[in-house]
Amino acid sequence: MSTVYYAKVIVTQGTFEDYRQQLLQLAGPGVDVGVLQVGVHEALVRPHLLRHIRAKNPGTPLDGLLRNAGANRIDWIKEEDVYTLYMQRIAEDLDPKADIPAPDAAGGRAWHHKATNIQTAWTALGGPDAINWQGVRVGQLDTGYTRHKAWGHGQPGDTWLLQNLCKTIMHQQLPDGWATLAVQAGDGVDTMPIGGLFQGHGTRIGTTISGHGEDAGFIFHGAAPRVPHVVVRITDSVAINGRQNEFAEGLDYLVNVAKVDVVNVSLGVYPPVVAPVMRQALANAYAKGVIVVCAAGNHVDPVVPPASLPETIAVGAVTWQSLPWHGSSFGPEVDFSAPGAVISKVMAVRTGIGSVIKGTGNGTSYAAAITTGAAALWLRSWGPQIAANYGRTPKRVEAFRQAAIASCRKPPGWQPQPFGAGIIDIGRLCTEPAIGLPVIP
Repeated sequence: MSTVYYAKVIVTQGTFEDYRQQLLQLAGPGVDVGVLQVGVHEALVRPHLLRHIRAKNPGTPLDGLLRNAGANRIDWIKEEDVYTLYMQRIAEDLDPKADIPAPDAAGGRAWHHKATNIQTAWTALGGPDAINWQGVRVGQLDTGYTRHKAWGHGQPGDTWLLQNLCKTIMHQQLPDGWATLAVQAGDGVDTMPIGGLFQGHGTRIGTTISGHGEDAGFIFHGAAPRVPHVVVRITDSVAINGRQNEFAEGLDYLVNVAKVDVVNVSLGVYPPVVAPVMRQALANAYAKGVIVVCAAGNHVDPVVPPASLPETIAVGAVTWQSLPWHGSSFGPEVDFSAPGAVISKVMAVRTGIGSVIKGTGNGTSYAAAITTGAAALWLRSWGPQIAANYGRTPKRVEAFRQAAIASCRKPPGWQPQPFGAGIIDIGRLCTEPAIGLPVIP
């Protein structure tokens, strides 16, 4: 467990966006500044930002700097307490999110496409509206899915979700003698429990992988538009400490029954205590050449399992300015980074068919989803060569890892140790043989 300290600031005047702006003045350019609101008047400032602010303002105690920015009180808390506050947030207590959209020159609402050069990969395969996936299939372990036009529901030809294979694996976890919960349908549909912080998470992240739709004139494309997609519902939360058995069963199902090629895991285990069943399921997927792409984690410093485990591809998050996102976990386990802040998102609905693509989301969940789409594009772009060179063996996983790393661009001042090799360039990954087809002994 980490012994570093976070600042919990109490701000009673103004909004937390006002406070962030004051911290931005202290931090100066070249760093993504943000705080995590955890209560009506409470927010957390992460240790790496605190160190940066102190270094930029020598001679003034850190407490004084944080108070001068507008904090009425500062408490110093450990990382395990941060996790508790993060998971116990009440959505109704949080300020409206003040996103800073990317300018048109950076790509606007689709800035992440420009930042990853993904259009080059799409063009080589006939364009984002016409890719023939030739058997490539992705899987997703998450909160399930909801019906939405961005997943093809209600549209001509209907959805590319393989609904007959989507599945719910959620075991009862109540002590003996407690009333049992209503039995859930086994179809992978997200019930979106009222009051949950993460309701609709599977839809937001899943459509970032395979979505294709339009709302109010905005054309929405996931990274791998219309790729055949299997969703397994294993949780109602992004924290899966108590769902590691479900994780293992779900991953085994995706690998052995649904026969997917890539699995997205925008979930994590914190505190990082990994059950043997999770390790075994990941080892089995790796042995069969299935690429498991994992989010590095949010708002705690160390990379969380399963991203921290060697069989997976661990992805950090960056902003449209090519800066490490302030909320991304980081560490030597991160292979590379991808866009994960102010990402256009699909709005899930509890009943009926959703149609709205509105607002944005932040998190390494989105960076992992974009990378999952990149892996699908890589498999489609180099299919025969991948089969001949690597087969369905661990070599295929390592080939993707090395190819993605080799594709990366490194912005000025990039620090490879915490955020990996750079920012993935999906165009180069999928069109340059010297990058896309590495030699794996």
